[in-house]
Amino acid sequence: MLAACGPTPRLPSPPTGVAAVGVAPVENKTGNKLVVSGDSYVAKWIGWDKKTVMDVLAKELETALADRGFPAAGSGAPKLKVVLTRYEPDLPQLQWVNVSLTATLADPDGTVRWSGERSSWMVSTSGSPSIESAYSLAARTIARQLIEGWEPKSQ
Repeated sequence: MLAACGPTPRLPSPPTGVAAVGVAPVENKTGNKLVVSGDSYVAKWIGWDKKTVMDVLAKELETALADRGFPAAGSGAPKLKVVLTRYEPDLPQLQWVNVSLTATLADPDGTVRWSGERSSWMVSTSGSPSIESAYSLAARTIARQLIEGWEPKSQ
């Protein structure tokens, strides 16, 4: 029981020698839809597009990589793939989302350049007024923390 209360292991050191990174579609293996917006009757009637945690996470990863200086990746660049296995909010308080995931950076030929796993990652969503808001905030936080310290290879 004490081992479960210990700190969550950090991700491995950032990859080196990578000039560009693409983002693969985020895979959802949680068993839940993880909808952020566009799934209510009103939203469907208005014509809003459905958006999920996976959409928010992938978009935020692309934005965060660009912010860190990685250029838009072509088909020959390594891709960052994220697989969510747990995404459970603290209901009804919405103070955090308990996240478990695996992230892998691999070349098109399948060569793994970097891989990391986080389980029982308590991502703060304090102040979120709704589950959709908590889902979105957690996804954006996860994206930024996944690539923390990553730097593109100097050309």
